[in-house]
Amino acid sequence: AAMWAWVRPGGGVLCYDFAVDNPRNPDVRRVTAARVRELFPRAHLHVRRVTLAPPLARALAALHPATVAPANALLPFLRTHRLVWATKP
Repeated sequence: AAMWAWVRPGGGVLCYDFAVDNPRNPDVRRVTAARVRELFPRAHLHVRRVTLAPPLARALAALHPATVAPANALLPFLRTHRLVWATKP
């Protein structure tokens, strides 16, 4: 990745992308942690799945906004997005 050249040692690149494919849109494909590793092979990766599936989050928020955060915490298998912090050694 060209941006990696601009990152100083100790700095990093933040990636936020899909962890699962979108079944309703074939053009939306997941970005695996392995793919991020290919892009930044020397980086130390901190990987977390972070976002409750947006359709579910919207439905829960319509019932009551306070239900979204507990659902995100209690249902990690329904997190559809991945946050990766790639740190340059």
